[in-house]
Amino acid sequence: MPTKFKNIFDGVGSRSKYARLIYSRLMTREWISYADILADEEKGKPDDFQYKRSYIRTYNELKKAFMDVRKAIGKEYIEEKGNNKCKSFRYIGKDDDPLRDMRNAKAIKDIRKYYEFCQDSAGFFPTAWLDYFLKDSRDLLEIKTRRRRGGQIISASLDRQLKNIDMLPQLYEAIHNKRVLSIKYKPYNETEMKLVFHPHFLKEYNGRWHLMGHAEGKTPENGFNLSIDRIVDTPEVMADKEYVPAPEHFYEQFFENLVGVTHKDGHEAEDIYVRAYTNYIFHITDTKPIHPSQRVNIPWGQHEDGEYGEFVVHVEINNEFIGRILMMGDKLEVVAPENARNIFKERVADLAKRYADKG
Repeated sequence: MPTKFKNIFDGVGSRSKYARLIYSRLMTREWISYADILADEEKGKPDDFQYKRSYIRTYNELKKAFMDVRKAIGKEYIEEKGNNKCKSFRYIGKDDDPLRDMRNAKAIKDIRKYYEFCQDSAGFFPTAWLDYFLKDSRDLLEIKTRRRRGGQIISASLDRQLKNIDMLPQLYEAIHNKRVLSIKYKPYNETEMKLVFHPHFLKEYNGRWHLMGHAEGKTPENGFNLSIDRIVDTPEVMADKEYVPAPEHFYEQFFENLVGVTHKDGHEAEDIYVRAYTNYIFHITDTKPIHPSQRVNIPWGQHEDGEYGEFVVHVEINNEFIGRILMMGDKLEVVAPENARNIFKERVADLAKRYADKG
């Protein structure tokens, strides 16, 4: 391998990203193709239309990235077969990590970037995170100094001083170390309860933090939701209790069809059709999706029944979803299915009554 060579892993473009994927796969010493790398990134299927479009769009960058990796390792150590887009490659060298120096240099650069990010983002994370994980470190001192001097250049729009926000590190550690907690909890407008709680997951939505887990004797068995601002006193670790973890991929599936954090009894995920009535709101909704499942059902334009664009999302109807739609006022409308539309009709009717003139 050449002693001096451009670091092919360094960069934010697709070429360096593909180089990292290609190298990782080559080190397995198995045959890999352009399609394999794209599948790794896209998690798509070769017969999927979007996958095929991505393949056509990225083929040239994939090809260049393969050439970069082959040149860096040494052509004599890469076996090839096939032609053009069907070409496959296999690493046959003796060294199990021939580009380790290049990878290490990239890792060091990434750490430096992260350090600089911490310096510039003192308002982005809850203060409790930084104070706990960087306690007594030079990094935290420099962050605070930079903040005092007005050097902070990243912030967030949401208030991060929520009640009990300082509990976040302790709750994180309990999840990480699989510790059972004794928690006093006061739900809104209900009596205080004491829970034996097996914490699984921390979730932030709209500036509020939620602790999800298994509460002994409570339903649901997993995904029991505690708002951390309603926790009373500091949770205590129950060292004598055996921790019960969540089933594998539980929270990935739990949040899959949700806007926010709330499952509502009797509501199953379904396709909801949402219509936008100004080009601006259509663009805003398109670029800031209501939910990851969102897709354009009808492009923006003039249609027989008016000017609009339409989206479809696959979600459960909950308060967070309703709030997200209603925040746009009359510029967004749920047009189908009828059961979903009726829920919004009732909410809007109640809102109109609230604002009706009294006298």
